[in-house]
Amino acid sequence: MSTRPDANGEDIEMPSNVLLLAPSVSGQESDVCGELLHGAAGRSHGLLITCMDSPAERLAAWTDHDHGASSDATVIDVETSARSAAAAEAEATAPTNAVVEVVPAEADLVDLGETVDRHLTRLTADGETAVCVHSVSDLLQRADERAVFKFLEVLTSSVDRADAVAHYHMNPDVHDAETVRTFEVLFDSVVDLRTASVSGE
Repeated sequence: MSTRPDANGEDIEMPSNVLLLAPSVSGQESDVCGELLHGAAGRSHGLLITCMDSPAERLAAWTDHDHGASSDATVIDVETSARSAAAAEAEATAPTNAVVEVVPAEADLVDLGETVDRHLTRLTADGETAVCVHSVSDLLQRADERAVFKFLEVLTSSVDRADAVAHYHMNPDVHDAETVRTFEVLFDSVVDLRTASVSGE
């Protein structure tokens, strides 16, 4: 959990790590992503991790919600051969003043974790940071369930220690209920767009 001051200047607890369950047919995912990125006042830096979407598509979630300064955003782009042609075309138009680091397709989750940790440390040293992981479902196509669970276990702990906030996209349509429940335990709260409900541990 992280804290932020309320209108009276008193600290209130907020979830540091949120699982966003967004089904394939959901039209709310982009809006909710933006709200989670910018919902915590004072978060001046964005760390966006993307597998399938291009950096430009992920940056839109940061810049489209009254933030504007894409230089405040860092994108970790996990290369994948499954990226669509449209995403590849969008990548070519990514803002040049954003920091984009490409993680090669052959890199494992340990390499990805080291890259994420390096940028998280850099950004949180300079200001409060919001993190978006897009997505858990894509990571599960790169590695087995145990490896992804360990990766997220380490990352959620790092986010908590850094007093950052993070949300993690997952498409429940492509996983069985047991898999979703397995990952839910890692997070402070769950936003389920199938029911528009929020639950905590």
